Amino acid sequence: MIRLRDLLTEGKFTVTYEPDSPAGFKIDCEFPQKVVEKIDAFGVYNNPRGIPKLDPFVYGWYLMNRYNKDVIVNVRTQDYTLPLFQSTLWGGYLLGIRNLLLVTGDYHPGSPFLIDVTEGITGIRKYLNEGYRIPPLTGKAKKYYNRFLSGEFERKRAKGATDFFVGAVLTPGRKGEKRIYKKKLEAGAQFFITQLVYDAEIIKKFLEDIEPEVPVLVGTAPIKTMKRIKFLKKLGIQGLSDRIIKELKSSEDIGEKCVELCSNMYKELRDFAREYGIKTGAHIMSIKNPVEAGKIIERIEK
Repeated sequence: MIRLRDLLTEGKFTVTYEPDSPAGFKIDCEFPQKVVEKIDAFGVYNNPRGIPKLDPFVYGWYLMNRYNKDVIVNVRTQDYTLPLFQSTLWGGYLLGIRNLLLVTGDYHPGSPFLIDVTEGITGIRKYLNEGYRIPPLTGKAKKYYNRFLSGEFERKRAKGATDFFVGAVLTPGRKGEKRIYKKKLEAGAQFFITQLVYDAEIIKKFLEDIEPEVPVLVGTAPIKTMKRIKFLKKLGIQGLSDRIIKELKSSEDIGEKCVELCSNMYKELRDFAREYGIKTGAHIMSIKNPVEAGKIIERIEK
């Protein structure tokens, strides 16, 4: 199995796929062979919007062994206490998971919010990966305030050092995103995956602005209906420009047009990245549209 870390470090244009996770323990889906052959790794989300899905480490382990592909597991830091955070990560490491994407995730009132995403990144890089337990923290977390970088903490040995490759999320076009990028980078992020993007000009401008020091995978997902467009705009997705919306609205088939636009975006991104020496790739999310997601993957030119 080829590891994602090696591909990104070498500067390969990498393709990852985030399928829908089952809401239960029964796994009854198979992915087209063309899709499996094209992708370099699977992404597995962690209870989006607080809706329970199959444990991402278990599902990631299943996908890794079923398809012989590397896996990126999402970890919603807002849902964990520090003891649970550590025991879950140790368990995932024992299963063979090596890539983590730390996210705050959509707000959920039942989440304790005890660990900021930056603290989660530093906790893994500075402690777990060096063979130590993550020190305790008191009180609620503050957004993008990293207590592990504000003082000295006692280092207690753990039984074994992990070797996680840790990533974080970026939102191109969001106000203050360059500052957030720097905070996550300072925390120890080794790669990034963006929120949904559909316009090549938006992502190129964003990459020029932040001048990324580590690989950035650009995320997108199929759009098939006007309802989905309105939903994404309501969420404040910055990567869906008025120009792209106009093109989708005027098309005879929104789904097919979206596949075309996303494929073209990745071609522009690949050429742009090669010209400027930026390490990047594509991260396609199904979001209940696996057929169209597969079409985007199949059309990506590496």
